[in-house]
Amino acid sequence: MWSNITKTKYIFFCMSFLLILSANPFYASASESKAKFALPHGYDFTSAIKNHYKTMDDYFKHFKLDVPEDANPYGLALAKLTLGLVKDDPTAILGAKYLFTVAAKTSQNAREKEISLHGVKYTDNLLSGKGFKDESETTMVFEQINIEKYKPPVKNFKKIIIGKSSIKITKEMRIKTQVDRVTRDWLSAYNISAPPSQFNKERIVPWHEGEKVREILKLTTPNIIPVWGTVAKKFDNRWYAPDAKGVYRFRISEDKIYNYPSTIIIDENTVIMNDTHGINAIAWDSLDADLVVGCGDLDGKVQAAYYLASHGVNVYMPTDRFVSLLIGTKTKGTIIGSAPVRKTSDGAIIGGQPISIRRDEPIMVTNTTAGYPLQYYDTPYLYFKELEKYIGKELKIMPVDIAEYGKADKIVSRAKRAGVKVIGIRVASKEEYEAVSWFLRSDKSHRAVLFHSAVYPEGYRLFFEFPAQTTFGDINIAFE
Repeated sequence: MWSNITKTKYIFFCMSFLLILSANPFYASASESKAKFALPHGYDFTSAIKNHYKTMDDYFKHFKLDVPEDANPYGLALAKLTLGLVKDDPTAILGAKYLFTVAAKTSQNAREKEISLHGVKYTDNLLSGKGFKDESETTMVFEQINIEKYKPPVKNFKKIIIGKSSIKITKEMRIKTQVDRVTRDWLSAYNISAPPSQFNKERIVPWHEGEKVREILKLTTPNIIPVWGTVAKKFDNRWYAPDAKGVYRFRISEDKIYNYPSTIIIDENTVIMNDTHGINAIAWDSLDADLVVGCGDLDGKVQAAYYLASHGVNVYMPTDRFVSLLIGTKTKGTIIGSAPVRKTSDGAIIGGQPISIRRDEPIMVTNTTAGYPLQYYDTPYLYFKELEKYIGKELKIMPVDIAEYGKADKIVSRAKRAGVKVIGIRVASKEEYEAVSWFLRSDKSHRAVLFHSAVYPEGYRLFFEFPAQTTFGDINIAFE
């Protein structure tokens, strides 16, 4: 058993070795040759970067291969792997292979040790051009999840109450979360050298799900555990993650497979996910949690949330595009979408901020038919259409198409002209915040249901500035 001092010295030896390796003329020429690695069909590790940055050079300016005091070979291996794949650099891949080898020999984390061995084989395949032989098991089980829905408890009602649901957070709660945008963010090169298993409250990713975890930690002291090392498999050209019994059932978005350079490819139908993203990618190892925090912007993610809640686990999805698919469900645990987190006398609470809407009241909502990054503006429309199905009665839904990102503010001027007092909107920009803020200040009877807004500072402010006039897309509807 190695002491911490010995392990630290060994890591720095590894890094020194890599620096020497990078200076070797033979490997330098190999890097300059820009050899294309023989990856299976569909993998592309630069398109996401090009969508996020003006140039590839801008990404590399953020990419700092630092060696913090608590560094370990596995995290450094993922950094080298990412660098090698996005730059098409054999030298970096060779460095990743060496670090995976070190991690396999020295890691005290059983999962890290096992996956390091796969990392060694993966990088060897990349360097040798051997390709990826199909190693899929013949006993794999695939089964879609069945979401059971119920009719409303009452037939005759005048008001719909949205936002009563809440999740209480107390000290020492066990919270499990995704890795991507919480402990690491490869696309922003944030904590790029950190291993997925490492949670450090001083280095939480300060945006999206990471910011929500940070906020929870400010209000109370739960135990945060990132879930990683998810084995995803492909069935009929779609990728799925398993449940706790190893049954593959939660669809994974293709970009989380094909565009994430930290993913370890086993064969054409099997990968291991390091930067897990979404409830679907972490459900298999989360049944022992009190609360799970992750992204909910895919049908497979909300299905995974339903699976966890059915087993009594609470789920918080601050990015909630498809949470409306769960309206009418009944589960032991509570599922909440883009809701605020508030301090209480003994901890914190998520949600619990209701508003009421008359059944005959017009509701103006944003909608879009465009793709990324505009698609999130359809969340309000999707929600109220599902609500309409649930109650079995037609609502006065007035959709407004959004054609430009950050410009959903036009719904406010239209609502004013039409005399509409309730809007459903996603608030991400300053312009959207200012418009909705004005709308709520101008009349205390005005209300806003905020979707996919809790991860954006401007949208999140509205929950606290107008607590009696704002709510979230609750799936548990009350009636009066």
